[in-house]
Amino acid sequence: MLYRMAIVEDESAAAAELKAMIERFKQENALSDEFEIATFSDAETFLQKFDSYEVIFLDIQMGGMTGMEAAREIRKKSEDVLIVFVTNMAQYAVESYEVQAYDFILKPLSYGNFFMKFRRIMKKLAHKSSDAFLTLTTRFESHKVKIFDIVYVESCNHSLLFHMTGGKEIRVTGSTLGDWEKKLAPYYFVRCNSGYLVNLKYAGVMRGEYVEVEGQELHISRSRKQSFMTEFAKYVGGSV
Repeated sequence: MLYRMAIVEDESAAAAELKAMIERFKQENALSDEFEIATFSDAETFLQKFDSYEVIFLDIQMGGMTGMEAAREIRKKSEDVLIVFVTNMAQYAVESYEVQAYDFILKPLSYGNFFMKFRRIMKKLAHKSSDAFLTLTTRFESHKVKIFDIVYVESCNHSLLFHMTGGKEIRVTGSTLGDWEKKLAPYYFVRCNSGYLVNLKYAGVMRGEYVEVEGQELHISRSRKQSFMTEFAKYVGGSV
């Protein structure tokens, strides 16, 4: 999936640092998604060249038009784009509700804080992009599938079995469940034990140590139960 992002920041060093953090996140999490990142040193130029973006990182304090003023103009052009303010002044939080800002990243930037914020952003984008596709390659053929049609992934006899909606199964070799856990994490896939990666969209009733996934009862291991339950609660509650 290609995601187009804009950084509107009048400090060139801060803009470069933020762009580097986005690229680091992609590399460290082995994302198959592509990021196209445009940078602008002032809000006026950005608005003149406004295009279709998924995310806009917007400095609030800039010379000329402020980030808050720019956000109001952005909302006239798009109601869907995620606006993320980058600022060292948290007092703008109340005013940000007016322009439906998605989040804040506080300066000075730190990768630890950015990581938590950007992971949330990617999950939000994945939820909006429910038509995202990926390619599963078997020994003899390739299958282009919708990510949200994957019910769960099973590690089985040195290969991976992708259980799809409608009962279809696709067996893939040459990669590990850990590899796919990283790739699919932004799309609400969570391990319930060492051998299964579950799409939370299809997780239903939980009974003791088991979760029902499209009619199949999968065991939730003791070591993963807390993290699985936490992620499931966030998914159901809409906080991711």
